Amino acid sequence: KGEYVAWSSLSKEDNRIQRVQELLEQKYQEEGLGIYVKQLETQQVAGVKFDQTMYSASITKLPYLYYVQKQVLDGTLKWTDTFLYKKETEDYDGAYDPAGTGSLPKEPDGKNYSLKELEEKAAKESDNVAHNILGYYGTDSSNQDFHQEIRQIVGQTWDVVDREVSPQMAGLLMEAIYGQQGELVEMLKQTNFDDQRIPKDLPVPVAHKIGDADDFHHDAAIVFAKSPYVLVVFTENKEMDLIARISKDIYEVLK
Repeated sequence: KGEYVAWSSLSKEDNRIQRVQELLEQKYQEEGLGIYVKQLETQQVAGVKFDQTMYSASITKLPYLYYVQKQVLDGTLKWTDTFLYKKETEDYDGAYDPAGTGSLPKEPDGKNYSLKELEEKAAKESDNVAHNILGYYGTDSSNQDFHQEIRQIVGQTWDVVDREVSPQMAGLLMEAIYGQQGELVEMLKQTNFDDQRIPKDLPVPVAHKIGDADDFHHDAAIVFAKSPYVLVVFTENKEMDLIARISKDIYEVLK
C-alpha cells in the first residue's frame, strides 16, 4: 500500500532558499566573497564561504549594540542614562580609532552623552567615539559577561581586537537583534548608508550595519520582505556595487 502524501502541504512548503543556494553557487563562488542568507520563519540557510573569517571592521560594533540593548530591555540600564566622554573610553580591548567615522568630537570633551544618543550614533553613523563610550560603560570594557553572552549567540568567541569574524557570526547576531524586538532595529533602518549595499535597490525596509576598512566592504542586514531574512555579505578587493547586486538577486527569489 503506497504512502499517503498530502500534496497541499508539499506545495505550501517554502523551498526558495534552495533556489538562492543554486544562484549563489552559479554566480558568486569567488575568492574574497562570503555570503550568508537565513530565512527567519523557516530557519533555512544558504550561502557561500559563510564560515570563513575576514577582517570585519565596524561589523564588530554589532555585539556591543546588541548587548547594550539587552541591558536596557532587562532593566539594568536605561536609554536616558548618561555617560562621561573621557580618555579611558578609547583605551580598552574593543575600542576603535576615534579618528574614524561619526560626528562626535574626536578628543574627549568631558561631556555627558545619553545611552540612547550613543546607541543611535553607533548604529546610524557607525560613530567610533560613540561605540567606544558604549563599550566602556555598557560592556565594562568588553568584560567576561559580554563575551559569554555573545559566544552563546554565535557559537564561538568574537575577537573584538583582531575583529576576524565570519558572515555566519554576523548573521546570527543580526538574528538575535531582530529577536530582541527593541529600538535598535529601527535605528538600523535609518542609517547614513541606506543608499548603498544591501538596501540600495530594494523596495522594502532594511535594517543594516556596514563595515569598511581599506579593501574590505561588508554589510549585515535584516531584509523585511514578506518573509523576513538575514543577509550578510563580506567582501575583500571587490567594487562596492557587488553587494547591491547580490542583494537584489537574492531579493528577487525571496521577496
